[in-house]
Amino acid sequence: MASGLSTVIGKWNLAAISPLLMNSIIFSVASVVMTTMLLPFRGVRKTFTLTKKGWFWLLMFSVGSWLAVWLYWAGIQRMDPSLAAFLNRSEVLVAILLGMIFLKERFTKLEILGAVLSIVGIIIMRLTLRMEYSAGFWLVLAGSLLFGITEFVSKIAVKHVDPASLTYIRNMFLAVFYWIAVLAGGISFDGLDRVWLGVLALGITGPILGRMMYLSALRRLDLSKVAVISQTQPIYVILISFLVLGQLPTFREIIGGILLTSGCVLMVVSRYRRFISSHKTQSHLTRRRDIRD
Repeated sequence: MASGLSTVIGKWNLAAISPLLMNSIIFSVASVVMTTMLLPFRGVRKTFTLTKKGWFWLLMFSVGSWLAVWLYWAGIQRMDPSLAAFLNRSEVLVAILLGMIFLKERFTKLEILGAVLSIVGIIIMRLTLRMEYSAGFWLVLAGSLLFGITEFVSKIAVKHVDPASLTYIRNMFLAVFYWIAVLAGGISFDGLDRVWLGVLALGITGPILGRMMYLSALRRLDLSKVAVISQTQPIYVILISFLVLGQLPTFREIIGGILLTSGCVLMVVSRYRRFISSHKTQSHLTRRRDIRD
């Protein structure tokens, strides 16, 4: 829900300022807020003392996030936020594919069906897309593919870095990297006076609330459960976007989004069922060995 709210707030902000400027400010705000909330209780040593593996995966997570977030907002600036939320679900397809590549697992029939539905949904969304949204479509799709990679990386990162430190240091890195891009590109500050309140709100709802809750969920639940819950984001975006911006996708665009989301849910559910089945089989074999011994 926090991510859905952030999407609509970001769309409103981007009517006045550039994605790079918005990102530089929201991650700066997030860093300042988390500094006052985190460091007094955890201390500098506990927050920044990480293993070499921890720093490596945190840096990989930050670099991927920088590009993914920028592409995502650049796309939202050019299209309906509800469509962007649907299209961003394709990150699940990428994350699962990466997991299968590195774990050397095969697709089940349900996963194949889910992948086909997801691809068909993307094709329908593209073929029925309004012409003015074309550039935004490709930017959001590229961002979602990178989000899939970063979410896979984040699952590894939280094994070496606690969610609070991971979120905090990643936000600081992103703030610095975005400001470098803003200054190097000569980005204008015009329009910021009209949306400064929205930018501040986005700095809290996105990099802090949404990200910390997501990473905390990853630490408490397996990736499949978290991924299923995350599929509800477009619902919140559609409702909030309609109430705040008065924007709704067309019927055919919604159909494509539903197919894409349904395919992702099928893939995630299949992965979870296979994980449970494998775990039960392993436990059964262990009990049989114990009895035999």
